Amino acid sequence: MLEPTTAPTSPSPPALPGGWDFHHLGYACKDLDAAQRFFAAIGYTLEGAEFEDPTQGIRGRFLNGAGPRIELLQDLPGRDTLRPWLDGGGSRLYHLAYEVPDMDAALAWSRAQRGLVTVQPVAAVAFGGRRIAFVMFRHGPMLEFIERG
Repeated sequence: MLEPTTAPTSPSPPALPGGWDFHHLGYACKDLDAAQRFFAAIGYTLEGAEFEDPTQGIRGRFLNGAGPRIELLQDLPGRDTLRPWLDGGGSRLYHLAYEVPDMDAALAWSRAQRGLVTVQPVAAVAFGGRRIAFVMFRHGPMLEFIERG
């Protein structure tokens, strides 16, 4: 008789610090209009005006629907901010974004989880000048932190 096998267990990921609120999914695309048409077909609508952020080299739109808020992002002409996510083909999930009460604490938490800060805190057009930062993890999606206003 064969004994049932159990899969090796891995340590549980750490819980997110208190006070973090999920804000949106970032979606990198080559064509904002085409991506927006896709999401419109599944019930998403435009939230607010399109924005451009020359510091980050992107143009974007926020969409709302039955699922989480989505931020569509496209490179500005002559920029390649999103190229690593788009080189493999079409559009890609780019990041998960959280509003955080303390940017320094969020970055310290990320470093303690072996995250690499890829974009240091910078004022963002999409959030009225509030600071954002990006952190890459080896075995997970990139996180964006948005400083709570």
